[in-house]
Amino acid sequence: MRRDEGRIPDRIEHATLKIFIVLVFGALIFFATFFATMFGSVDTGYAVIFVDPWAKTISGPIVGPSWYIKAPWVQAIRVYYATDTFSDTIPCFSSDQMEMQIEVLIRWSLDETKIRDLYRSYPNLNYKEKAIESIMEETIRLVTKNYTVLQTIAFRDIVVHKIEQAVFKEIKEEPSLVGALIHLEMDVKNIGYPPKYTQAIEDKLVAEQQKIQAEFERERILILANATAQQLIIQAQGEAQSRIVVANSIKEAIQMITQASGMTNATQITELYLYLEALKQIAPNVNVLIIAMGEDGIPIIYQLPSQG
Repeated sequence: MRRDEGRIPDRIEHATLKIFIVLVFGALIFFATFFATMFGSVDTGYAVIFVDPWAKTISGPIVGPSWYIKAPWVQAIRVYYATDTFSDTIPCFSSDQMEMQIEVLIRWSLDETKIRDLYRSYPNLNYKEKAIESIMEETIRLVTKNYTVLQTIAFRDIVVHKIEQAVFKEIKEEPSLVGALIHLEMDVKNIGYPPKYTQAIEDKLVAEQQKIQAEFERERILILANATAQQLIIQAQGEAQSRIVVANSIKEAIQMITQASGMTNATQITELYLYLEALKQIAPNVNVLIIAMGEDGIPIIYQLPSQG
C-alpha cells in the first residue's frame, strides 16, 4: 500500500507536465500562425488593399512587386490590375429582325487609384460578369438594331466602329465602375449569321460578281470592237489619201511627159506610163528595158526610173 501511495503523486506530476508541454507548443504554433498573417508579398501585376472589419476601413493599395505588413485581423485583398480580358458571344438582332451572333473581345487595365472604389462597388471583384458583360450585351443590341443585316455586311467597318464607340462610352460612364477601367481596346472578332442566310448571301454575292464580270466583259468587247472599227476607218482613210496622192503624182508625171515630148495623144502616154510602172513592179531590179517594135525591127530602149 505504501508503494502505490508513493507512485500516485509522481503520475499526477508527469501528466501535468505533459499537459503543460502541449499547451506551450500549442501556444507557440498559435502565435507563429497569428504573426505569420501579418506579413505578405505582392506579385507583379497585382495590387493589395487592406480591409479592417473592426475599424470598417479600406486602405491601400500596395502595388507589386512588394512586401507588406498588417495587423493579423486585417484582410489583404489581392486585385489584378494589369491587362485583363473578357470575351463573349452576344446574340442580337438587326433592324429587319435577323438574328446575329457577335463575338467580341475587350481588353483593359485598372487605374490603381480607383481600385478601392471598385472594391466598394464589387466586394467579390466580379465586375466582369456584373458590369462589363451586361454593358456589352445591352449596348451592342442597341447598335445592331439600327442596321439591316445586309448593311452589317456591306458596312461592317462602320458597324464595328459604332459598337466600339458605344461600348467604351457606356463603360466610362458606368457609376459602379467609377472610371476604373483604362486602356480600353475592343475587337469584334466575328459577326455570325444563320447558316441558311449565310449560304444565301454567298450565292447572292457570287451572282453579283458574275453580273459585274459579264458587264465588264461586255464593255471590253464593245471597246475592242469600237477600236477595231476606228482602226479600219483610219486605214481606209489612209489608203484613200494614198490613192489620191498616187493619182495626182501620175497626173503630174503624164503632164510633164506630154510637155517634154510634144506628144498630143494623152491616152497613149498614159497607157505607156502605166505599162512602165507595172514593169517596175514585176522586175524591180531591171534598169533598162528593150522592146522590139516596128516593121524594121529597130528596138526601142526605155530607161526605167530608179526605185529609190
